[in-house]
Amino acid sequence: MNFPTKTKTCILASLFLATTALGQTRGSSSSPSSTGSAGRSIGRDTSPLNPENSLEIVKPPAPAEEKAYKAFQKFQAISNDDLGKKIQAGEDFLKKFPSTSYSAPVYSFLTAAYIQSGAVDKGVAAGEKVLQMNPQDFRTMAVMSQAISRTVTASTPDSAAQLTKADTYGKNAIQGISTAAKPEGMSDANFTDLKKQTLAMAHGSLGLVQVHKNEFEAAIPELEQAVSLGSNQDPTNYYLLGVANQNSGHSDKAVEAFEKCAAVKSNLQGTCATGAEQAKKDAAQAKSK
Repeated sequence: MNFPTKTKTCILASLFLATTALGQTRGSSSSPSSTGSAGRSIGRDTSPLNPENSLEIVKPPAPAEEKAYKAFQKFQAISNDDLGKKIQAGEDFLKKFPSTSYSAPVYSFLTAAYIQSGAVDKGVAAGEKVLQMNPQDFRTMAVMSQAISRTVTASTPDSAAQLTKADTYGKNAIQGISTAAKPEGMSDANFTDLKKQTLAMAHGSLGLVQVHKNEFEAAIPELEQAVSLGSNQDPTNYYLLGVANQNSGHSDKAVEAFEKCAAVKSNLQGTCATGAEQAKKDAAQAKSK
């Protein structure tokens, strides 16, 4: 996705995937929920690949689904670190059990896993399967919205339609998660984290849709929401906020956003450092007039 900006910078689909494909691939929340063997606190895994981060709580099986439940447990036991193996296990599960109560969470995992591995079209297709089974899966909507908005380019076939789809998924995710009831058995802290993750992805996507349209001023409040709710594990929204502010004439705010982006270890660091320097020059020039 190429943006005509004063900083002459751009994000590509590969950059999105290399940075952190879904905003928080293996991030942790601010409140620890477990303790390691050495006694140190370990933050809760806020990755979209983590099955705990779902509005749908997996329940014990009815007698007719006992085999599916056991297969699902084996699937869950595979480490997310071996993403290829777990994707294959998910695909094998769905071939055997395409329409059980455990199929939706497997599709939900595959949505995130495909996107993280670079197969965005397959991820969106899996996400659409999830929403057929569970139209209230607002988190998957946000994942899909973010993935589409971050990988569309000017040369993408039907790019306008794709951006409309990203916009719709993002708005529906925000509306839905804002009024969603906490699933039975989920802690208040985990539910709060889930809502924040969903809102951060959705607002970031809506902001990026505006950036695609060169509506930079309109993008700013959405991106501000995204960075206030999201994790510093993902510098992309800070970068986009810098771009939006720079192109709206808010050079001082652009400097701040670019510097926060550059402070996160990623392949955006150099781009954001350059953006910060350019924004400083623009701010100084504006003050000298």
